[in-house]
Amino acid sequence: MDFTNLRKYQDMLSESRIIPGSTCIAYVGGKEVYRHSAGFADVESGRKMKGDELFFMYSISKVVTSLAALQLLERGLFHLNDRLDFYMPEFGSMKVKVSHPDGSETVEDSKVPMRVRDIFCMTAGYDYNMESEQIKKWREENGRITTADMAKILAGTPLCFEPGNMWCYGLSHEILAAFVEKLSGQRFDEYVKEHIFDPVGMKDSCYHMPKEEMERRMASQYSFSDEKGIFEKINLSNWSVLGEDYDSGGAGVISSADDMARLAKVLAAGGVTDSGERIISKMTIDLWRTNRLDEKQLKSYSWDGLCGYGYGLGVRTHIDRALSGSVSSLGEFGWSGAAGGFIMIDPDMDCALFHVYHMLNNQEGFVIPRMRNIFYTCLDR
Repeated sequence: MDFTNLRKYQDMLSESRIIPGSTCIAYVGGKEVYRHSAGFADVESGRKMKGDELFFMYSISKVVTSLAALQLLERGLFHLNDRLDFYMPEFGSMKVKVSHPDGSETVEDSKVPMRVRDIFCMTAGYDYNMESEQIKKWREENGRITTADMAKILAGTPLCFEPGNMWCYGLSHEILAAFVEKLSGQRFDEYVKEHIFDPVGMKDSCYHMPKEEMERRMASQYSFSDEKGIFEKINLSNWSVLGEDYDSGGAGVISSADDMARLAKVLAAGGVTDSGERIISKMTIDLWRTNRLDEKQLKSYSWDGLCGYGYGLGVRTHIDRALSGSVSSLGEFGWSGAAGGFIMIDPDMDCALFHVYHMLNNQEGFVIPRMRNIFYTCLDR
């Protein structure tokens, strides 16, 4: 193995000012084979990226949420094909928006029950509107919101389409976090700490952090301006976290490169931690990374960089090398975050990679496909 090309690529991303700075860690066969930090944690002050910084994980949180729910599946607490309202009755009488040929829209009773699998797979009928009238009204009337509250709000929000009809990236993993709370009897962040963060040894990972500690430990956050062609510094905040009472299943995790790479390593190794504790079975990992989208649903799964990938239980999964242009194994899986985090897990080759930077409008369509191919070809050198 020779990771010279990966190191050069990572340096180029920062030197060309595509991203401010990054850390990348990779494991093969449970052993760390690559670690490199490039660029800056704070460009304006000249603070170099050292590798111990914290970041908002944004949607990489969905990998953690899916894992938490799948642990409960292994305990027999639900089946993927169950109706969701069996566990959460508020989802029993859903409304759906219906568009008509004359351009009008009505709200009608949903004809299709929402299944548990739908909230994993982004086929539930939700978009990603965190500023909906329903959410605003709840906050105005109550002044606070919990994970369970969000599920109730979404249960009363008209769906964009009948469950199972198509794929749409949306807020269903907020419901999945509330589902974990309902079945486990624990607050979501407490469940994740006990059953994932602590067993894996993710000491820097959490859902809420005091502002002073965030400012001390986090890499500065940026946003890339398409108009100006440069990144600009923004506030250290996460729009998906609606207060201290709310554990966002879709985007709430704060973590470090070390912690997330360690999680990726455990999943690539079949779910067994360094101490020998199994947090998930190999069979469930295979179920997790199995594409669940049919031909019709795949047509709406059309993001740049996801060509040749399907969608499993809350994760992308590689299904077609000819379409993807990726040299990775079929079944390689993971997800990415709004600010540039990227987790890649390959149980077939027992390898894992985590790459992170802190920039919204993250240019992942350029960064990720190239990094993935470079990594795999480095394994052959």
